[in-house]
Amino acid sequence: MLVGRGARGWRRAVLPSLALAVGVGGLGLSGCSSSANRVDASTGTFKFVQQAPGQDFAEPGHRKAAPNLAGTTLTGTKLDLASLRGKIVVVNFWASWCAPCRAETPNLLQVSTQKPDVAFLGVDEREDASPAQAFVRDYKVTYPSIIDKLGTLAAHWPVAVALPTTFVLDPKGDIAARFAGGVTAQTLGPVLDKLAAET
Repeated sequence: MLVGRGARGWRRAVLPSLALAVGVGGLGLSGCSSSANRVDASTGTFKFVQQAPGQDFAEPGHRKAAPNLAGTTLTGTKLDLASLRGKIVVVNFWASWCAPCRAETPNLLQVSTQKPDVAFLGVDEREDASPAQAFVRDYKVTYPSIIDKLGTLAAHWPVAVALPTTFVLDPKGDIAARFAGGVTAQTLGPVLDKLAAET
């Protein structure tokens, strides 16, 4: 009990503590997130239509071009997303420290094996190359990943605050689908089949 304090004194003592508690509680709800990647995860101008929780799709004629994405891969080579134009492309924003990213990786690998005509590209977020390289080695990831140590590449995309986020681009390089959270072979595969049927 706070003795000798009026209403003002009580507010001065308790309200900062409440604000701190709310702030800490909010961190627990954000999943694999970091303040370094504060981006607008809304549909914005991308004209997505929600297909299921965490899964959005844009029909032909309503799609927007994917933002530029180029950099150095975990193997030290230069890669530009534009070089994959003409293919359906899966772009996966991930990090080795993200538990949902670890859970979805076998699904991404499964689909990449089942659909060799689809290009897969990872974007490793907000970490040094060495833990990401260990992750790729441990999970036997066969597709390349660009390093985005500061989150500057992701900032240009409608990436959800919490990783992972996965995009599917049509052969024109436009964003056709977005998955906020981990994907499974059962959710990603049909989207790729739908895009393949458009061509």
